[in-house]
Formats: sequence, structure tokens, C-alpha cells
Amino acid sequence: MEENEELIDIEDFRKISIKTGKVLECEKVEKSRSLLRIVVDLGDEKRQIISSIYPSYKPDEMVGKILIVLANLKKAKFMGLESQGMLLAVDDQDTLSLLTTDRVVSSGLKVS
Repeated sequence: MEENEELIDIEDFRKISIKTGKVLECEKVEKSRSLLRIVVDLGDEKRQIISSIYPSYKPDEMVGKILIVLANLKKAKFMGLESQGMLLAVDDQDTLSLLTTDRVVSSGLKVS
């Protein structure tokens, strides 16, 4: 555990909505160095997510991926575009890896 990490209880964890999302569309945000505009299918709805994952991931390789999405994050704006969630990823010595499933699964499944 990191030095400044705060422990949470199960009730705090239950407040977080993490779901599977299939990437339907992806494009580079104009005038941005690292932002991609990604549309994901969360089962019962589609969401736009603005994520700083370029050039680690290119738009043409994103479509069809099943990713892990933090779905109940407050909306935010990046370069005038609304982001309605967050893709989960890890950064290992400047190598970015998006979290995904090891099998093909449906969109909108709750991660637990």
C-alpha cells in the first residue's frame, strides 16, 4: 500500500460503478497532443469519454475493444468536449495499458 493511500470500507467501494464498455467510435481530438474522443457502449447507453491515451493507443486500434470504465464519475470538460466517464489503465515505466477483460463479454456488465 502506498504511503498516502486511505483505506476504504466495502460501503465506499459499493458507491463506485465500474462496467465493461465496448468501443464503438474513436477519433483524435483536434489541436490536442494526447486526447482521444471515445464512444463506448455501456449496455443500456452510449457514453463519450475523453481520454489522454494517444499516442499509446491510436484511434483505429481502439474500435471493438472491451474496456473497463468508471461509469459514475462526475462529467468533466476537456478542450470543450464533455467526458462522461473514465477508462481504467495502468502506467508501467511510461508504457500505458488499458484494463480489459481476458474474454469477450457483453457491454455494461458490472465489475466486482
